Amino acid sequence: MEYFGNIIFAIIAAAVFTLFGFNLLRTWVKINQGHGKEDDRLSNIPQRLGEVLRFGFIQERMFRDPVSGIMHALIFWGFVVVSIGTIETIFTGLFKDFSFGLILGNGALYKTFLFSQEVGNLLVLVAIVYAVLRRLYFPPRRLFVLGQASKTDALIVLVFIGGLVFTSLVSLGARSYAGLLPDGSVPISRAFARVVGFAVDDWHVFDKTMFWAHCFVLFSFTTFLPYSKHQHLIWVWPNIFFRSHKARGRLRPMVFDENAESFGVSKPLEFSWKQLLDSFTCVECGRCTEVCPANNTGKPLDPRKIMHDIKYSLLNELDEPEKDRKALIGDFVQTDELWSCTTCGACMEACPLYIEHIPAIVDMRRYLTLTEGSFPEELQTTFRNLENNGTPWAFSPSTRADWAKDLPVTTMAQKSDVEYLFWVGCAGSFDERYKNVSRSIVEILNKANVSFSILGTEEKCNGDTARRLGNEYLADMAIRENVDTMQRYSVRKIVTGCPHCFNTIKNEYPDFGFEAEVVHHSELIADLVKNGKINAGQVPEAAKNVTYHDSCYLGRHNEVYESPRKSLSQLPGVTLKEMPRNKEKGFCCGAGGGRMWLEETIGSRVNENRAREAIETGASTVATACPFCMTMMNDGVKAEGKSEQMQVKDIAEIVAESIR
Repeated sequence: MEYFGNIIFAIIAAAVFTLFGFNLLRTWVKINQGHGKEDDRLSNIPQRLGEVLRFGFIQERMFRDPVSGIMHALIFWGFVVVSIGTIETIFTGLFKDFSFGLILGNGALYKTFLFSQEVGNLLVLVAIVYAVLRRLYFPPRRLFVLGQASKTDALIVLVFIGGLVFTSLVSLGARSYAGLLPDGSVPISRAFARVVGFAVDDWHVFDKTMFWAHCFVLFSFTTFLPYSKHQHLIWVWPNIFFRSHKARGRLRPMVFDENAESFGVSKPLEFSWKQLLDSFTCVECGRCTEVCPANNTGKPLDPRKIMHDIKYSLLNELDEPEKDRKALIGDFVQTDELWSCTTCGACMEACPLYIEHIPAIVDMRRYLTLTEGSFPEELQTTFRNLENNGTPWAFSPSTRADWAKDLPVTTMAQKSDVEYLFWVGCAGSFDERYKNVSRSIVEILNKANVSFSILGTEEKCNGDTARRLGNEYLADMAIRENVDTMQRYSVRKIVTGCPHCFNTIKNEYPDFGFEAEVVHHSELIADLVKNGKINAGQVPEAAKNVTYHDSCYLGRHNEVYESPRKSLSQLPGVTLKEMPRNKEKGFCCGAGGGRMWLEETIGSRVNENRAREAIETGASTVATACPFCMTMMNDGVKAEGKSEQMQVKDIAEIVAESIR
């Protein structure tokens, strides 16, 4: 009978951890049934392990919200320390009278371990109490829209963790009073034990009672976790390890199978295993939703809900009889949610767990567009123009180079032995306002003696618009034609006037066999000014007081933040005023993801929200570096009735004015 308790403990522990492992394996089997195409996620293993440490253990992204970051850090780091004590607890249950003191001795080393347990438990307990009170009485806005199930789940998990550390503190104190720990080693725990055990006569009995109470909480939490929304505590580690090492702005190309009955994703098992892993990793914290421009302006899109819906659609597909199964698109995800997305990347930038929302949204758009032919009516014209004219605009491709007729500009057909191909883009070729930006870029390149040519009528839309609207067929056709053209001219360096062209050619064309050094005009201009290739003079008075609007496809998707600012700040007399939401936290103009070609009929307008922020800086000029941003900011400033007080100009226009 001496070891009866150890035997019972071993049986219970084996059953609990076996059930825990079985449930995790069962979930992984479901995740692994995703048969969508996936990238190589096993390259650069040393780097991936470092990222698990940096983003998982150090929790770098969590500290963007200092209050929440500190709270989570205390809980997590304290829990890591406390977990070492949990190992001691388990061995104590398996082997009579075991403690780390038998290994470490009863000297300074063991006392240091006990001190770490006291501090770890206490910090976690304080953070847990704060977290519970915060959720109940002063939750951040991102938690308001959580369903009751999510709120209840979160509180249960917090109570479990609080129970673990509380019983651990009391148990340590009881062991000390029972004479099982070195004198003076756990004063905090003794205080907790004295409060709980104020009427205790036999501390040895109380010690064993608290040991089993602590184990009960531990085993209950371990059993509950795989069923909880907080199973992200488990899946976050592989999710960070398998995070994409490609640029955020890249979309995977589709494989067109002649025998396929549908294209894109309409069923959860058509997602890749990594996309399904994303859905199980999501803890529904709402950081993605909090920064989503569509959600912020009253649209139905909630990136957190998209992940939630993918997970529950998968469980519905695998666990329910066929007659009770619901459709991924229509029952779980509504089409208005999918078409509201600007693909700005704010959700992916904000997510501390590296969930990839945009590819999942675009995959479902691909199904709607290619298989169902179900897309907003105004896109009929856009797709027709892309197919017939090689541009979203209704202009003849024969006029693509007309903007440069009176300029010293050569085409690649005339002169291909140049340093740069200037990829003008559709807006720079056809949009009356943005043609001036193209001319300004030409002026700057000529002033700096940079040799370049354009493709002229051989250039077609880069494919961004079609891809992000789900029409991969049109995008594939345009990309392959452009790749053939540039390979024929042996193009090695490209400068673009548009972040969407920049992103697509730089990050997506390699998937189609074409690689080149691609720079945005703001990057090249910043280098030319810095190296004295162009001598900047004074700019017009209105352009001296500037606020810069970050393009999502230049900034968040490609991390080009400083070059546009340097292009401006290096100009004599220019003062740059930042908007509150800038750089990685910048707010979208509303035109990305093909939204440039869609009416905005739900909620308020994204561009007007951003224009108000620009106006509030007191700047007289909004500087942009993207044709879509220029159009949207122009419209936003006009809608606010401030077009007389504030102008919108591309960086290239401001720099060109300074060198005339």
